[in-house]
Amino acid sequence: QIFRSLFGAREVSPTLPDWLMGSYMPTDTIFIPINGMFVLGLTTLVTLGVFTLMYRSSWGLNVRATTQNRIMSGAVGINTTRVDRMTFALGCGIAGVAGAAFTTIASTGPTTGSLYIVDTFMVVVFGGAASLFGTIASAFSIAQAQSILEFFISGSMAKVLTLLTLVIILMMRPEGLFSIKVRK
Repeated sequence: QIFRSLFGAREVSPTLPDWLMGSYMPTDTIFIPINGMFVLGLTTLVTLGVFTLMYRSSWGLNVRATTQNRIMSGAVGINTTRVDRMTFALGCGIAGVAGAAFTTIASTGPTTGSLYIVDTFMVVVFGGAASLFGTIASAFSIAQAQSILEFFISGSMAKVLTLLTLVIILMMRPEGLFSIKVRK
């Protein structure tokens, strides 16, 4: 509310540089927006960076150890509070990059994020909260399922059917499809 009071509630779009304008035409009938390709490339780079950081560095090993067993991680000398802070900072940085990238595709306002919160929740829960691969695979599969369903039925019904399917799958497998294996 404070943001709306100070800056107003209107949607805004940044002025994009010339190299992000226009589209690439591989054929006479296909137009691929350059800003969309830029966001796809940026997303791929960030995803590969996070994957490398999480699975190819000692810090990533500390994060995974802290996620699986906080008490034992602390017992072997991992500063779990620092791991928590750094992980939160990384998440905030990724969210900032995502927000900046989103402004190249669509206009933004105070309530822009609320349009995507259900989809984001579905992706994380369906893929498994601790699995990077699961998040990527579930994002792709949910997006494809909704796109295919929207061809045959309305967009809102496609979202309802996708959510219903997700609920049924989660009833059978509550930890998500790609959850990590943990010893008990």
